[in-house]
Amino acid sequence: MKTILVTGGSKGIGKSLVFQAAAKNYRVIFTYNKSVKEAKKICKKLKDQCIGVKVDLSKEVDRGKIFKILKKKKIKIDCLVNNAAFDVKRKEFNKIKISEIKKVYEVNVFAIYDLIQKSLKFMKSNKNWCSIINISSTAAKFGGKLYTHYAPTKAAIENLTIGLSRELSKKRVRVLCVAPGVIDTKKENIKNKAIIKSIPNSRLGSPDEVAKLIIWLASDDAEYINGTSITISGGR
Repeated sequence: MKTILVTGGSKGIGKSLVFQAAAKNYRVIFTYNKSVKEAKKICKKLKDQCIGVKVDLSKEVDRGKIFKILKKKKIKIDCLVNNAAFDVKRKEFNKIKISEIKKVYEVNVFAIYDLIQKSLKFMKSNKNWCSIINISSTAAKFGGKLYTHYAPTKAAIENLTIGLSRELSKKRVRVLCVAPGVIDTKKENIKNKAIIKSIPNSRLGSPDEVAKLIIWLASDDAEYINGTSITISGGR
């Protein structure tokens, strides 16, 4: 049984990914922070096939909890999905405090560096490739609107993906990025007609659609895909 580690797995794209991975017979380890009730429901439904870990990804000590569990249970991982991101409100540049920017970077960039470094120690060494999949955003390329404290963090991760893939390919670890466009989640149930009009497919994407792409990229069928970012945005 392969093992996948998903950050931010209690809601949205992460939640869809947890269930789809379980359906593909993965052992799933996922992190959550504030969504305690939802995380417990997921664990109850998937039973022994999943482990939920309450983690504040902005704290290095907290991030270490995940790997203490892996070590204790002697679990190796085949895929790391860096899905969790710091939630920000759109703001004018001059109104953004430096302290806010630091918080976003701590979760969206620094935590990802830390998680990748720690995860590599738990990745299996065998004939099959392991994978690291970073969840970016289309905002990484076009900057978003009033997102100058968020979009650059995603651009940083896309750049990291390219460089790191060249280095880790020698260890048979692929590094990829998935960049969703506007996704219809409960947290962000966007009804803005102007946004929908700007999407060639004329609708919002679903968390399930993004999760399906991630599952495929983590599979052996996608072994030759490496060091790139794949956009899933309905053409926007």
